[in-house]
Amino acid sequence: MEWQPVLREVHLYGGGRALNCLNSTVDITPKTVNGKHARVKLKNFGGLYSDLIKLGLNIVGCDFFTSTESAEGSRPPEWRSRNVIGPAWLCTDQGNEWSFIAHAAFKQKNGLLYDIASRISHQLRACEWRLRQLSEAYADQLKSRISSKPFKDGQRFLDGYTSLCYLALQAFLVDACVLRDYLAEFYFETSPQKDASNVKKITTMAGLIKSWKGAIPPDAAGKEIMASTKPRNWLFELGAYRDLVIHTAPLAKAGQRLYAVTRSFVLLNNEQLPGIKLPLPSDPAGLKSARSSGRYFQDPELNFARARNIIDDIENTKDSLEYAHICMQLLSTMSSSVSKNSPIKPEVPIITSADTIGGIKITRE
Repeated sequence: MEWQPVLREVHLYGGGRALNCLNSTVDITPKTVNGKHARVKLKNFGGLYSDLIKLGLNIVGCDFFTSTESAEGSRPPEWRSRNVIGPAWLCTDQGNEWSFIAHAAFKQKNGLLYDIASRISHQLRACEWRLRQLSEAYADQLKSRISSKPFKDGQRFLDGYTSLCYLALQAFLVDACVLRDYLAEFYFETSPQKDASNVKKITTMAGLIKSWKGAIPPDAAGKEIMASTKPRNWLFELGAYRDLVIHTAPLAKAGQRLYAVTRSFVLLNNEQLPGIKLPLPSDPAGLKSARSSGRYFQDPELNFARARNIIDDIENTKDSLEYAHICMQLLSTMSSSVSKNSPIKPEVPIITSADTIGGIKITRE
């Protein structure tokens, strides 16, 4: 395969980056713990992901810089998150798929499905960009840490970038649950059980689950939704984190105080690549319940004293970036399942010279 005229910057777990500039060389940043430059030689253009994975790296996604403007920052890069199982760019593909469903619904004068499908397409792209913002916050946090102090694995710290990382995660959680509710709305509007329901309008996942009244939906998408919203499953947990942020307290202060933690990733050659972990509080539903009931406030000395209220079990806490990346993949998979229920098949819009009558001007860049 010929080398393509594109710069690629791969976002890695922990805040690291892998840069490929128009040739077979991939430079990885930051330097290893021992101060060495990690570098990969690609066998072909399409082997970027697989060669980085072989080295021992985990990939969040990739920025594609296809023009001078994007490389210089005057135009945003084309960002695509990586899907681990199935199509590599499932989220981006789903954003397109739902825009095609919206286009077909518009042509068929189905305003309701056009509106919901358009919102789903927008929200998929919004969530994917929120994931990138979180990854960028990690990169800033990592750069700040390694430039100020010698890197040592397992150290907890707090600086000006730490709260920005948690803010980026909170933005992702909110947008992810907006997408969740849009998918529930579309599922209800296209469900064969809608006519038999006394519910006039469903616009949230909670409303959809309530409308089923314990009955098991007959289709694959409905069964997937029902299973994922049960306690301790992924969509239930996602909603619990979002509710904790919206209704209770910021993530970093909702329970035990959360700090950034230095971590390292062991490469194939036994070198260690510095990284950052932003722990998530465990049991968000239980934490929200404790705060809502007042139990959390019964022992201020335990729950508010800075020296005591620090999370100790770092190893068994989830990392914020890894968690958001997994949720993005699961939401993309769910959106694919719900799209199969659409009575309107997706249709790619084609702009022709006839469309210029309405004032549209077609230019080639």
